[in-house]
Amino acid sequence: MEWRRESKYNSFNSYKGLAYYEHYKNTVKWLDGEEKLCPPIECNLDPFAECNLNCYFCIVQRYIKNHREEVGLMRKLPTEYIYRLVDFLSSWGVKGLCISGGGEPSLHAGIWGIPQYAVSKGIDVSFVTNGVNISDKLAENLMSCRWVALSVDSGNREQYKVIKGRDSFDKVVSNIKRLSELRRKTNAKVDLCFKCLILPENMYSIYEICKLAKEIGVQDFHIRPVDFERKDINGYKKLAINVERVNDEFTKCHELETPDFRVYTITHKFDPKFHVKHDFSKCFPTLIMPLLTDGNIYLCVDKKMDAKFRVGSAFPDPEELLKIWGSDSHKELIKSVDINQCSRCTGSQYNAQIENTVIQDRMCLSFP
Repeated sequence: MEWRRESKYNSFNSYKGLAYYEHYKNTVKWLDGEEKLCPPIECNLDPFAECNLNCYFCIVQRYIKNHREEVGLMRKLPTEYIYRLVDFLSSWGVKGLCISGGGEPSLHAGIWGIPQYAVSKGIDVSFVTNGVNISDKLAENLMSCRWVALSVDSGNREQYKVIKGRDSFDKVVSNIKRLSELRRKTNAKVDLCFKCLILPENMYSIYEICKLAKEIGVQDFHIRPVDFERKDINGYKKLAINVERVNDEFTKCHELETPDFRVYTITHKFDPKFHVKHDFSKCFPTLIMPLLTDGNIYLCVDKKMDAKFRVGSAFPDPEELLKIWGSDSHKELIKSVDINQCSRCTGSQYNAQIENTVIQDRMCLSFP
């Protein structure tokens, strides 16, 4: 059970991809040369390429720690450029802006005003942060977001120091409490989501972490296995996870649920032993468009800063996206993907849905 029956309509249920069915059809026809590719649903924006923590499992460590010069990485995107980008995304028809991280986005001094500005332009906004650096101005703007993901991964100070590489646990907890109180006072609709990866250091204390999340006032507790099988992170390997024990922890977590506190124990993108699996044969990465601090867009969020999957530059002019997105080179890049060389796929279930509903019509969609 990944969520309660009452919570089945949630952001983490991959079947929401079926709401993008018309986009799926467009992608397939575009790849066959029959249509022009429509805009992505979401822009996943990395505004800043440094971090104030040192997580050993970080999936972007390759380029923010080790190969900055190799990939030609700017430290950050200029603030005025991000505002112009938002204007363009709005006019292009993009629905969502996820302010994420090639590092920690809250460290970008000009990012605090982007959420409210994007919302004013008709774009839904989400923000992914480790919660260490939440200024008053940013906190106020975060109240306009659809959801805010708070990557904590720990339930106590000592555990946090081992997992995150810094002694910032007390500050993070205080900041989350502050966001929760601000949400209550302003009657904001934002969902605050406490996020946790299953790691060797925390697999036996998941229930305690979940209790902490509830106590400090978030609406969602989201936990999933870590992807430590990526060959571009240090020490990659298949981690030995005690699946039976973790599932027992999951069961106790779900017992904490109330209408105001929801638990999501997400494992459907992994095999029963919590290792990488692929339920599809081809890649169709057109729902999400990652734009990074080097000014380039990449094929998918799992291939950030990999030169082989660089689609093209949208800096300094965001309108260059109209030439890049859906171009012949974009199409050929998608067709060249060998999924056997991929680790965990963020869009795995969307790829499977395209194969099973558009290409094969296994659900007989002409018959409601």
